[in-house]
Amino acid sequence: MFRRCFNVVFFVLLTVTFAACASSSEGAGADAEPDSGSNDRSEADAGDENGVQSTETESDIPDVPGAPLNRFDLQIGQCFNEGSWYDEALDRRVDLTATVSCEQAHQSEVYHEAEFPAPNGAPFPGDSAMTEWSTQLCYDAFDDFVAAEYEVSTFEIGFVQPSKETFEHPVGRHRRVFCYVFDVGGDRSVGTAQGSGL
Repeated sequence: MFRRCFNVVFFVLLTVTFAACASSSEGAGADAEPDSGSNDRSEADAGDENGVQSTETESDIPDVPGAPLNRFDLQIGQCFNEGSWYDEALDRRVDLTATVSCEQAHQSEVYHEAEFPAPNGAPFPGDSAMTEWSTQLCYDAFDDFVAAEYEVSTFEIGFVQPSKETFEHPVGRHRRVFCYVFDVGGDRSVGTAQGSGL
């Protein structure tokens, strides 16, 4: 059905990893400098196919411009950058999400959200069912936002979906799915993708 396949494994793993590392990552980018707007990136920090910069050593923490926030607190209309690195002191991977003005260079833009339809107390439906629902949700909302068909667009679809832990948490239950767009080539964008026709 789709011209490009979503990197399902990445989104599921990143969401689960972020839930485990949220307390460490929320303060990790407090001193980040504003982005210069340059799209020139070296091979080391060019990022993966989802636009997320990733490094393997603590000394190579990527530049993630913006104001850090919990990934589950993203809202429609927000633009953001992300980075991932391995913290040797903590002996684990740290994922950071930081919001910026859409007029600044950014990797992604949130364009849609919806609550997964499940009654209170319902168990997590499983990663496959959640990903299938999220994929269809974001695909259906894509054309109206970008003003171009997904299959010919220069933008790719990404989403933040609940993990089993966040879905079933007795207090901090989270069942919303956030859809976002990012450049297929991994470049940072300036300005909103809304109505761009790209």
